[in-house]
Amino acid sequence: MNHNFYIIDDDKGIRKVLKNIIDQYNLGDVVGEAEDGIKAIEEMKVLKPHIVLVDLLLPGMDGIAIVSAIREAGIRTNFIMISQVISKEMVSKAYTKGIEFYIHKPINVIEVVSVIHKVKEKMRMQEVIHSFERAIHSINVLKEYTGEKEIQVVSDKDRIKKILSQLGILGEAGSNDIVEMLLLLLAQDEGTRGRLLTQKISDLYEMLNQRYRDAYGIVMNIAAIEQRIRRAINKALENLANLGIEDYSNDIFVKYSNSLFDFKEIRKQMDYIRNKSNYGGKISVKKFIEGLLVELKIDRENIA
Repeated sequence: MNHNFYIIDDDKGIRKVLKNIIDQYNLGDVVGEAEDGIKAIEEMKVLKPHIVLVDLLLPGMDGIAIVSAIREAGIRTNFIMISQVISKEMVSKAYTKGIEFYIHKPINVIEVVSVIHKVKEKMRMQEVIHSFERAIHSINVLKEYTGEKEIQVVSDKDRIKKILSQLGILGEAGSNDIVEMLLLLLAQDEGTRGRLLTQKISDLYEMLNQRYRDAYGIVMNIAAIEQRIRRAINKALENLANLGIEDYSNDIFVKYSNSLFDFKEIRKQMDYIRNKSNYGGKISVKKFIEGLLVELKIDRENIA
């Protein structure tokens, strides 16, 4: 697959350097470039590039605002942030808004090529997963068409995706990582699973990375896996808080606000959304994963 790139930087020289790297290393085609966010957003809505390299600090509209606007417009693309800024807070905010990787200026050719290859690996992994899902869907449609009857079996993957859908995060990039992590844990016996959940969360990320290597032949970046998962869970926290504000007795809010999160963090997020606080709620990846395992167990027992 030939990937299309879009470059956003107010420095014409930087745009030229990035374009030359993409051309020289046959990474894909640069379909457009811009020096400001307004032009970039309008063009990207039409061009729908696979990968966007965007500067953090731009006149008028910064890179984070551009990422947010494209996400809100429903355009699925992969963002690589480029900047001289080294502030951990700014970098963290950029990841939260939806970037995949961060490249520091001055531009280093090896780093640019490496990061782009990692983004491509992530895209390939998602396509493999989607192709499996499309194949399964096609089989089910064929069975329906031919009138073949069989007992419906709900897989663990379907159960996980149902919960993520209820939380409003099935479309998030990190949802695939959450599904794969849960399937990895469910494949273990109860004793091993319990021991794994007492270990550092970084150990689970490493195991997930190993799963990607073994199952799909893809080497992922552990930091990127962590950021995607945290971004998806943060989105779930935000969605639940909004549900609670609209209807405190909402079934999904009641069901998941305590099992997947610390309820006081949900309350903090609700206060933040209502502008009653300067700080939102915090997440615990481990509590979220443990809570999902409990919900899956309950669902299994109910079906049985």
